[in-house]
Amino acid sequence: MRFVVYGAGGIGGPLGVYLWETGRETVLIARGAHLDRLREAGLTVVSGEGHRTVRAPAVGHPRELEPRPDDVYLLTMKAQDTEAALRDLRAAGADPERSAVFCVQNCICNERTALRYFARVYGVMIVIPGTHLEPGVVINPITGNHGYMDVGRYPAGTDALAEEVTAAFRTAGYAANLHPDVMAPKGAKFLGNLGNAMEAITDGRGDSGPYMERTRAEGEARLRAAGLPFEEAGSFQARVKANRGTNVGVEGASKRGSSWQCLERGQGSIETDFLNGEVVLLGRLQGVPTPFNAVLQRVANDMARRRDRPGRHTAEELFELASAEA
Repeated sequence: MRFVVYGAGGIGGPLGVYLWETGRETVLIARGAHLDRLREAGLTVVSGEGHRTVRAPAVGHPRELEPRPDDVYLLTMKAQDTEAALRDLRAAGADPERSAVFCVQNCICNERTALRYFARVYGVMIVIPGTHLEPGVVINPITGNHGYMDVGRYPAGTDALAEEVTAAFRTAGYAANLHPDVMAPKGAKFLGNLGNAMEAITDGRGDSGPYMERTRAEGEARLRAAGLPFEEAGSFQARVKANRGTNVGVEGASKRGSSWQCLERGQGSIETDFLNGEVVLLGRLQGVPTPFNAVLQRVANDMARRRDRPGRHTAEELFELASAEA
């Protein structure tokens, strides 16, 4: 088995390095200045156990690899880049019927998109802290393990490959669990990630509690109406708490999430269309307004387009905007 980690950022970078260090054949796919650093000096991984630089193989595009029947593709990019990555994999020769694609990502749309291109698709729910703010450096600020995962076949079930990959994740230092209904915990994580845009827009300014209560209520209602699964919050949080390691303070590690990091890096894009935007999409299909998610989607995308830094609005200002549209 060869692991091809597509997206060597805050999640994929450490995952690829940890797999490589256990003796698993692994290749990272990265881009831009980050790829240049990986090729020149290796990837520096900063964790609760210290700093180390690892020279794992890295390429800039799937076409640089000769596809093999034993390849396992781990998608670890943001959701806005998923479909282009799937097209590139197929164009580079990945077998649409035999190649295995694992969506090691947030959001609940990636697996369905992958199934359009590949027959063997797996979901991976991740609760993994990660920071990627500079080329060649990724931070995994946690001890005990590297983070928690649920792994299963999409849309449901498990199989021998899911078991083997889950075991490889465990050997690499993750608390990984085989889950026959993996989209339920992914749904629970998705609802929690609806706050990513709030964090990016406000940079913690104001009391986000009232706004996020309305945002989550819109999300839960729309998932229920669509018949999409999500694990009850208490059960999900208890499982994560029982299995996940402990966050630690690491120099250079951001205490903000991935959407905040996208704005801080001036990346020009953000994952909000596939988080809050997913709730907006379901609402439009169901004929129901979702103003609290819609405002987060619109403002976050505008900030990303303008390359604004985090902190343009307070939570109270956003509440006024959403209330005016309700």
